[in-house]
Amino acid sequence: MFAPTPRSMELAILRLLSRERHLNIFNVIGRTGQGGALATALGMTFDKATRNLALRCFRTLEDKGLVQPTLTDLMDPKDWFEITDAGRDALVRGAVDELDVVLNSIHPRLPEIRAGAWDAVHFGGADALRQAAHSGRELIDITLKEGAPDDQVRAQPGFQRDKTSTGGITRKHRLKYLMITHKSTASESKLSEAERAIDLLMQLSKRMSADAHSRSTPEKQEVIDALYSSEAALRAVLT
Repeated sequence: MFAPTPRSMELAILRLLSRERHLNIFNVIGRTGQGGALATALGMTFDKATRNLALRCFRTLEDKGLVQPTLTDLMDPKDWFEITDAGRDALVRGAVDELDVVLNSIHPRLPEIRAGAWDAVHFGGADALRQAAHSGRELIDITLKEGAPDDQVRAQPGFQRDKTSTGGITRKHRLKYLMITHKSTASESKLSEAERAIDLLMQLSKRMSADAHSRSTPEKQEVIDALYSSEAALRAVLT
């Protein structure tokens, strides 16, 4: 069965709500033995695991302020939802959070790679967990290489070539360039914050690379923690 990514589910939910004034959450995700509007929109049948993922996606959209309960229904005031202005903006951008917006501006593949990492965590076993770690590393690598090209990094004021690195550019150089480009960091406190994010991101990248090539089975929570931490580091640098 086709397994949608959380990102594709969230965008599909926003599309459904953009077409209707309001919808009942259970009419969207469906009930046991009954298909919902979301399954129809995605062209698939939901099992229990997929319906639970749909519910988590719906709650994520609510937490981000992209959908909200109408609070007008007399029987189930919290079960009827409408899309917010922020949700309509997210639908236009094709991104459900600011990190996706920036990643898409660096390379359009990056939001899908990010979603694919979480997809592997939600839907797979041991091999899928290794794939999730690999996707997390790929997300970091492409962000660094596409977002901080060699010539632009070298052109930065005060750039000093690292003799121990091929081409003279380190991962730290690239992350500093991204931080300055996307956050216009100037104060010492912001620079220190960015340095901590840089160090964390370098460590996590190595960790996920090791997990991706290890013959041992990675622990699911270990991979989840690595992905969450790497995204926090990316946000600290990019948003």
